[in-house]
Amino acid sequence: MKNFHPFFIIGTVGMIINAALHIFMTLGLSIDSNTIFLGIYPTFLLFIVLGVALTLKKQKESGGTEVKL
Repeated sequence: MKNFHPFFIIGTVGMIINAALHIFMTLGLSIDSNTIFLGIYPTFLLFIVLGVALTLKKQKESGGTEVKL
């Protein structure tokens, strides 16, 4: 079993925190913050994509078939 690349973990945690903060600012504080978050979401999405790609590359090189968190 292989672990996910740290970029995947960073991207996932960042996306969750980012979404929670966005929801809180929009609903809780009634602040229109869409323009701020439009630049942050793609950044964390890039981390997730890179993490998956690097995990698959490492898995392919080692010949393994299983991936675990």
